[in-house]
Amino acid sequence: MATSLNTEAKTETSWLISKRWDLTILLAIVILGLALRLTGLYHALGTHPDERHMVQVTTQLEANRMNPKSFAYGSFSFYAAWGFAQVLKPFWKEATTYDGLFVAGRTFCILMGTLAIALSYYLSVLLYRKSTVGLIAALLLALNVFHLQLSRFFTSDITLTTISLISMIALVRAHQSGGLRAHLIFGACAGLATATKISSVFLFVPLGFVVALSMLRDWLPHNNWNRPLKAIGIVAANMILLVIAHQLLYWKGWPRVLGYRVVEEAGIIPLAAPFLAATAFFLRGVSRPLSHLFAALSLGVLIFVLAEPYAILDFQTFQHHTREQTNMVRGYWRPPYTIQYAHTLPYIYHLQQMLWYTMGWPLFIISMVGILAACGRVAFESLDKVFKREFLSKPISAEVIPLIFILVFFIATGYFQVKFPRYLMPLYPLAFIFAAAMFGNAFRSWGKAQKR
Repeated sequence: MATSLNTEAKTETSWLISKRWDLTILLAIVILGLALRLTGLYHALGTHPDERHMVQVTTQLEANRMNPKSFAYGSFSFYAAWGFAQVLKPFWKEATTYDGLFVAGRTFCILMGTLAIALSYYLSVLLYRKSTVGLIAALLLALNVFHLQLSRFFTSDITLTTISLISMIALVRAHQSGGLRAHLIFGACAGLATATKISSVFLFVPLGFVVALSMLRDWLPHNNWNRPLKAIGIVAANMILLVIAHQLLYWKGWPRVLGYRVVEEAGIIPLAAPFLAATAFFLRGVSRPLSHLFAALSLGVLIFVLAEPYAILDFQTFQHHTREQTNMVRGYWRPPYTIQYAHTLPYIYHLQQMLWYTMGWPLFIISMVGILAACGRVAFESLDKVFKREFLSKPISAEVIPLIFILVFFIATGYFQVKFPRYLMPLYPLAFIFAAAMFGNAFRSWGKAQKR
C-alpha cells in the first residue's frame, strides 16, 4: 500500500523528486524572471510615449485632488504607482519626482510581471494537477521576450495581465468548488481589472458560463420550477427598488460629491452595489450560484468605484475619453501613431506578430496546438457526458474557463482596426499554460516509453 502511494506521488510530480523541489525550482524560475526584468531599470527613461503619459498623469494627481483627468487608461495604474512611490519615499526621496516615478512605476510593473510567473504555475497546477506543467508554464512566461519587455515599462498591460490571471484562478476554484470566497475574489479582481483597462469586462463572460452551468446542475435534475420563479422575482424586485432609489436620489437635481455634480448615468453605478448585495443575500436559499454571482458583481462594482472614483465623479471626462479611445481602436478616429494599421488584416496581424516576434514560431505553434488540443478535450469530454447523461452530474473540465476567455477576448480585440500587440498580453500566460500541457504530455509519454 505504501509503495502504491509513493508511486502515485512520484507520478503526480512527474520527473521531480518531491514537492520541496517543486517550490525550489519555481523559486529559481521566479528569481531568474525578476533578475531579467530588473536589468537596465533606468534604460531609456521617457522614450516610451505611453509611459511618459502615465508618469505625467501620476505626477499631477495630488495637484488635481487625485483626479487623473485622463481616462485613456484606467485609474488603478496611476494610483498604484503613486502609492508605491509613497512607500519608497522614506528610503528614496526622489521616488515621487518626475524622474523618480518612472523608476517607481517600472519597479511596480516588474513586481507585477514577476508575480504573474508564480501565478502561471499555480493556475497550471489547478488545471492539470501536474507540477511539471506549472513549472514549464512559469519558465515560458519568465523567458518570454514580450512579457519581459512590457514588464520593464510603466504601462497598464502587465498589471492587467496579472490581475486577469488571479481572476482566472478564482474562476477555476469557483468552478471546482462552487465556494463564495472564490466568487468574491473574482469580483474584486474583475473590479480592479476594469479600473485598469475597460477591455477587461470580457472577464465576466467565463463567470457567466460558470454560474449558468451551476444553475443547470442546481435546477434541472429536480424539476422544481418554483425556485427559478422565486429567483426571478427577487432579482426583479431589487432592480425595481434600485430604479426607485435612483429616481429619488436625483429628484431634486444632481447630488454633489467632493465638489463634483454626479450625473444620473454615473450615479446608478455606485448605487447598484448595495442592491446587488441585497439580491445576493435574499437568493441564498433559492439559488446558491445566482447568490454568488450577485455577490461577485456587488463587490466588483464597489472595487471599481474605489479604484476609479473619478469615472463616476468626473463622468463627462471619463465618457469623452472612453468614447475617444473606442473610436480610435475601431478606426473612426486615426491619430498618426495608428496609421500603421490601416491595411492590416483583423486577427491575422496579431497571429503574425506572435509567430515572428512576440513568441517566435516554435512556441507559437506549440501554443496554438495546445489550445486546439484543449478545445478538443473539452468538446469530446462534454459530448461523452451528454451521451452518458452525466453532463449535469459530473463537472466539465476547468480548461473550458481560460479557453472561453481566450476565445472571447481574441474575437473582440483582434477585430480592432488598431492592433498594438500588447492589447493581447492577458492571453499570453494562458497560451503558455496550454503549451506547457503539450510539453507535459510529451514528457509523460516519453517516461512511459522509457519504462517499457
